[in-house]
Amino acid sequence: MEPESLAVIDVEVEPIDNPEPEEDETWYSAVQIQGLLRVSKAGLQQSISKLVSIYGLDIKTLRRGAARATQYSETALKAIKLLNAQKFTELRNLVETTPTEPSTTASTAIVYLGQHNQIATTAASVADSNLTQIASFKSGLLNNYRELGRALGKQAAAEVRLGFTEEVKAALSDLQES
Repeated sequence: MEPESLAVIDVEVEPIDNPEPEEDETWYSAVQIQGLLRVSKAGLQQSISKLVSIYGLDIKTLRRGAARATQYSETALKAIKLLNAQKFTELRNLVETTPTEPSTTASTAIVYLGQHNQIATTAASVADSNLTQIASFKSGLLNNYRELGRALGKQAAAEVRLGFTEEVKAALSDLQES
């Protein structure tokens, strides 16, 4: 076996496609932002909800990450401070100067999910309708078979009686003749 020679190469790497834009903004953990704003976890969530639903701020500009790794932006910190201080004019100015991030992928995904949900709901209701019809047809068929069985039973009983009566008549006439 020949010994391999290893060499260390110093390479400068520059990303070609950087999915995240250059960050100039500071991000805070949930504990940090709660301490800075002196709000509870529920109060923080309510404030974020108001900023998104009432003031139309994009959730991506306010927070990133999930669960325990959630981080809040400096914009979120400023906006919540203004919201809690009821400085609505300044808050509106902040909202207007905040750049919005296009969220075409998220909205497209939501549209597709909505369409798939609608298709699934329609398919489920059609399946329920089909099962109801099948149960109705089965019930009708069983009732038809029962009626047919009763009718055939009555007919067979009548034929047996008629045949028995004719046989008895023939036997009696044979006895009388003899």
